[in-house]
Amino acid sequence: MDKHAIIRLKNQGYSNREASKILKINRKTVAKYWNEYKDNVKKLDNHNLDRDLVQEKIAKAPSYDSSNRKKVKHTKEVDEYLDEILAMEKGKINS
Repeated sequence: MDKHAIIRLKNQGYSNREASKILKINRKTVAKYWNEYKDNVKKLDNHNLDRDLVQEKIAKAPSYDSSNRKKVKHTKEVDEYLDEILAMEKGKINS
């Protein structure tokens, strides 16, 4: 996913929905990066902020915080359940 492609499409007048279809990503992702970009552009006018830091935020690649995610433990029961699901799916294909 390239947030610069989102910004480019939005600047060309595409809607969030159109941009999401073109880039094959969720439209909420388009909205997130577009709104982040607009906020940072507004900050460029603020003379109290470091312009270089703001420009760096605009150009920076997307980052993801996965620290809040719940750890999932792979157990024997989970493995057996997955085997059952795969067996059912295989039966559907062979039918």
